[in-house]
Amino acid sequence: MFVEEQVAVHAGRESGLPPKGTPKNYLMAWLLVMLKDHNLHGYEIMKELKEKFDVVTDPGTIYRALRQLEREGFISSWWDPKDQGPARRVYTVTESGSAALRLWSVALEQYRSNLDQFFSLYASKHEPAQRARNLA
Repeated sequence: MFVEEQVAVHAGRESGLPPKGTPKNYLMAWLLVMLKDHNLHGYEIMKELKEKFDVVTDPGTIYRALRQLEREGFISSWWDPKDQGPARRVYTVTESGSAALRLWSVALEQYRSNLDQFFSLYASKHEPAQRARNLA
């Protein structure tokens, strides 16, 4: 099965793919984009989400999302044994995950365009009235 076909199989149900319409949960997209160029373990993922992107969520949510993405074939993982301390599960994006990330990119770009149109319309309707109030 081709990668695009594999991705399409998941499109009909709750998954790591972007939802139809307005996206409500970007965690799957964040995880895929973070893992695109770097293999990371869970703690690194949570730390980067908070420090770089101001995304704060509990560890259980992160690990459930990672397991879901792995079940769907969008990421894979392995145990990385350490000289000191316990082994850590390291995650990476698969070919299907890269295809899903491209779909997220398209969906989020459309969403951003819709938001830009909303704010442009909002500003054109409300800024003149606000300026008039400020001048009074």
